Amino acid sequence: MIAFHAVLPDLAQREVRCIHVSDEPGLFPSPGLPAGEYAFAEFYCEDLNCDCRRVFIQVLARDQRDQVLASINYGWEDEAFYRQKMSYDPEAPAQVVNASLDPLNTQSVYSADLLRIFQQQVREESYRLRLGRHSQLCRDEIRRRQPQAPPQKPARAAAEPPAAPSAPPPSNVGIPTAHRARFDEVAALLTQFGQQHLDAELTGFTLELWRRLCRRKASDCLRGQPHVWAATVVHVIARMNFLFDRSQPVHLTFDTICGFFQTSKTTIGSKATGVERTLRLSQHSEPGLCRRQFLESLTMIRLANGMVLSFEMAKRMGYLPPDANPADLS
Repeated sequence: MIAFHAVLPDLAQREVRCIHVSDEPGLFPSPGLPAGEYAFAEFYCEDLNCDCRRVFIQVLARDQRDQVLASINYGWEDEAFYRQKMSYDPEAPAQVVNASLDPLNTQSVYSADLLRIFQQQVREESYRLRLGRHSQLCRDEIRRRQPQAPPQKPARAAAEPPAAPSAPPPSNVGIPTAHRARFDEVAALLTQFGQQHLDAELTGFTLELWRRLCRRKASDCLRGQPHVWAATVVHVIARMNFLFDRSQPVHLTFDTICGFFQTSKTTIGSKATGVERTLRLSQHSEPGLCRRQFLESLTMIRLANGMVLSFEMAKRMGYLPPDANPADLS
């Protein structure tokens, strides 16, 4: 999730909902909740391929900005929409539509009161529609920040899995001896694909991902066909760098990858998901495997006062030095 105020700070300052709680009769009383001003800070999914239509809310008090007082999940569509998305949990759709406290994030003794206030607020159609509009504006801005793609020549499908190029493969230093021959074999295929369809940086990402797989002690890199591993690695890097989005300077299709390596989409899609889980990769914000603009705009950091910002916004606001690198966080 990415903070709305990190993507569109001016609009967030004007439109993020704040409520004033008072102990005076008729001025928004709330038993147990101290008088003051409370902001419902909004966070939205940054994955442009996702259609979850939900908002994550952090409630902050003006006089306690260093503490998150409630973490709330909410979805503005009707329950039937979330029932299709969450068939695995029959209770989840109703919880999303009605708003609920997030069990995995920060809560306080005031969370229940703040949840009730939020539930009252979203009964207003204007606020409910505003959250949906903010979500779309957030997605549009993330998409706008991505560089525009020049025309690309149609990919040529290979008649059979490509042969390794005559040039020597990248260095296998640091790879266990038992895995070096397999590393070289797949690295050669990745290099050949990169020469035809990627730039130098993206090709380097594919080789780095393959190194990480081959360095693992419990690696299964020796199992399976080399061209299947190569297609899987390219697919993971493509997903992490939005290469299936035509607005990217370098973009691919799943058909391009599977056509080049002569592999099945089902096999590669499943294997790629397994690689992401095995290596616990951070989607779109993995140092060493993602372009820097994605790392800075989609890597989130928590400040000492509890505020969550993108790495890019933290640099812009002076919380980080101008030359700070997201890779330094690891």
